[in-house]
Amino acid sequence: MPSQAEISSQIVTMLQTSEPDLDTTPGTVVRKIIDATASVISDSYVDSQMLAYQYDIDSMTGANLDAFVQLFGISRYPATRATGTVTFTRGTSTDVISIPVGTQVGTVDGSVVVQTLATAILSVGALSATVPVQAITTGPAGNVAAGTLTQLLTPVAEVNSVTNTNALTGGANQETDTQLRTRWKATVFRNMAGTAAMFLGVALNDPSCTAANVVGAATRRREQVQIASGQAASTVSDAQSTYPSGQVVGRDIDNADIAVAGLQYTWQYTSNPPKIVVIDSSYFPNGEVVDLSFLYMDVASRNNAGQGIFNRTDVWCAGVRAIAAAQSLIFNASTTFSSVTTNPYYTGNFVRADGTTPTAANVFIPLAYGPIVSMDATITIGATTYGLATAAHPLGTSSGGVSYAYQIVHQTGAFGWSPYSLFGLEWVASMQPVGGTAFSIGSNYTYNQVPYSVQQDLENWRLAGTDVQAHQALTILLQISLAIIYNPSATPSAVNSALQTSLSNYLTTQGLNARIYPSSVIQVAENTPGVDACRFIVGSDISGYNGATPNAYNVGIQQVTPAGVVTQSYVDSGGNPVDIELGDNQIAGLYQINYTIKAGNTFGSFA
Repeated sequence: MPSQAEISSQIVTMLQTSEPDLDTTPGTVVRKIIDATASVISDSYVDSQMLAYQYDIDSMTGANLDAFVQLFGISRYPATRATGTVTFTRGTSTDVISIPVGTQVGTVDGSVVVQTLATAILSVGALSATVPVQAITTGPAGNVAAGTLTQLLTPVAEVNSVTNTNALTGGANQETDTQLRTRWKATVFRNMAGTAAMFLGVALNDPSCTAANVVGAATRRREQVQIASGQAASTVSDAQSTYPSGQVVGRDIDNADIAVAGLQYTWQYTSNPPKIVVIDSSYFPNGEVVDLSFLYMDVASRNNAGQGIFNRTDVWCAGVRAIAAAQSLIFNASTTFSSVTTNPYYTGNFVRADGTTPTAANVFIPLAYGPIVSMDATITIGATTYGLATAAHPLGTSSGGVSYAYQIVHQTGAFGWSPYSLFGLEWVASMQPVGGTAFSIGSNYTYNQVPYSVQQDLENWRLAGTDVQAHQALTILLQISLAIIYNPSATPSAVNSALQTSLSNYLTTQGLNARIYPSSVIQVAENTPGVDACRFIVGSDISGYNGATPNAYNVGIQQVTPAGVVTQSYVDSGGNPVDIELGDNQIAGLYQINYTIKAGNTFGSFA
């Protein structure tokens, strides 16, 4: 910033040009006026610089940054502890034993110690119990892999083993200055009440919400399509309806090369997906790549054009904060699933954890807290022990004195996966306990608190007349099958671990409504240290491959259930991977990588 002397010199120089006869030498009245004015200007520069610094968030650190963002109701996220579950197992089941709150379990090297958050009861006949746990210390070190918490540090009578069947998650360091500045910039202008930007900022302000997407009555899609046989269809896969106007079509719409509807093309919005039908083939010859922008209503939106509903906003939030819950119930068999589409408990409106729908006539037991993350492995009602159905113990079977009679179900679709939607247990009709019998759950009942917390914050900022609802985003678990040439100096197990991390990070950072390109997956994989080359396993690699049943083979990229059952293969008829387009309420996650070791002489074949 200029000093008083520098400002005085600048004024004198300008006066000498415009008024060369004016005496501005030091000591004259004119010079005294110039110097006094320069002093005031210099002081104002200082004040301006200090004010700019005071409100320049990019220059703030530590306590100064904390104090500044608190003026806007924002505070730095503290370090968090990892959470998850562990399963205690015993060899005999003749006694009733209790695993108290605070029971500690650790890794073999003692680097991570967790403690139980709820009391677990192993009744007679029960050999195991799964309990929610939390790391003793904060930070990402607590995010241990599955099967690593195996040391029982607090002795429990009869319990002879313990493990975590799933990885712990949620452990994080304290928010850094850079992260806090970024979040402040994304949320500080929340006074834009009722806007998508405001709703998005509110959702991302939750520390466990890793990504979010706001879906309103109209979603604008921008893509490129290619004319073939005089038409070109959009690739949108999640439209419940398309608006009849508002589309922009042209060879280069950013530079005003725009076609005229009705003269050069027609817009067939009633098709799903919508499409362009060419009128002027000289403007749109076959093979021409066309810019297309249009408005549609997403299937993840509770709005309905046919019913005239356009005031609803849905905020889909990725991320889980599992909170322990407990509930006392009376078994009531009056609510059952139905095969009638107009019934509120129509089976097609609900989904099990494995992606299938409930069975008509089975009982629906609604629960209070959801979306549900985990459920008690067993529930005792009267003298009968009922179990949570698994792949090993399907619904409706019995084994070891346990009747596997129930499993978790959620209302799905645009109205599902929210704190206000339906969720609970599907109970097999043939294994019903006596109606009116009291029972309790809570040894491993946890729910995702993120949608509830975001919902409460959204209520404070929505405009009157706007119906806003927060939902849990749906995670699409992907299995990727790769052929890999390892660097000779690398350790394959270490490379596999690094590759798992690289691809997991790539998928989760794509966010909701992403497009996953197979070429990008390969690029991420080949950029992982220790990978010399890689490619997908495709149909031609597998003897007897049948393109009509790709789910039966490990090829390309496939969607799987939490139990690892393939439900969809993103491949063509030859088993070659194709693009994956996620819905507005979906985010990708990595389930596992299937590795096939290759060398230079076998890289092009399965042999």
